[in-house]
Amino acid sequence: MTTVVAGSVAGPVAPHRPATTVLLHLVPGALGLLGYLLVLPVTEALGLPSVAALATVGLIVVPAVQVGALRMRRHRRPLEPVIAYRARLSVPRTLAWATLEIVLAGAAFVLMAPLTRALQTYLFAGWPDAWEIRLGTNGQYGDGALLVTAALLLLGTVIVAPVVEELYFRGYLLPRMPQRLGRWRVPTHVVLFAAYHLWSPWLIPTRVLAILPLAYIAVRTRDVRIGVVTHVVLNATDLVAILLYLQAAPLNGRG
Repeated sequence: MTTVVAGSVAGPVAPHRPATTVLLHLVPGALGLLGYLLVLPVTEALGLPSVAALATVGLIVVPAVQVGALRMRRHRRPLEPVIAYRARLSVPRTLAWATLEIVLAGAAFVLMAPLTRALQTYLFAGWPDAWEIRLGTNGQYGDGALLVTAALLLLGTVIVAPVVEELYFRGYLLPRMPQRLGRWRVPTHVVLFAAYHLWSPWLIPTRVLAILPLAYIAVRTRDVRIGVVTHVVLNATDLVAILLYLQAAPLNGRG
């Protein structure tokens, strides 16, 4: 069975089965968490905060797993477009849609902050403290370590991971959600994408609320570049926080 992706230049794509959909969303997350836990001792030994380990996962594990899955799909179905949403809106329209989603996602994170704290404090109280993702802006790391961390964030978290994840999740998986889900195809995709972030499960409700508009925008416009721009900007917040901390070093009595 195939479904035509209307409004784009892509041809028909075959929907995934429900079990395949779940696996293709969550297995990359499990591998990402495993990669994070394996890299974490290395970054700690190098004197880097834990967010550097997550950035390394974005730089290495995310493209290895998700681009690998895309290449496997192309090999198995050479006549089917792997990335189904290939429309190209004008730059002003792309930026307008991205700005709308950035504002909506930012509002979601702010409004859901109390619930996020409650989930992390109570429901995930047993989460190992050593696994916590920390920026290192607590005065325990030198400027050199934070600059290395910032470079890793720029490459892995801000550039590589957003591009690959948007191609994989919005360009590849979203158009292939099982037809039997009907109107629940987009919400199911969003829940699975939020659950993919296994290294911060207390943020799942927030991510669902933040990403839901983006997924509907992707379906409406068929342009994955909107998601890429949005994802890059949202992922840049940690990098900006570290750079601002470094810039304020003299005021903090550091440097």
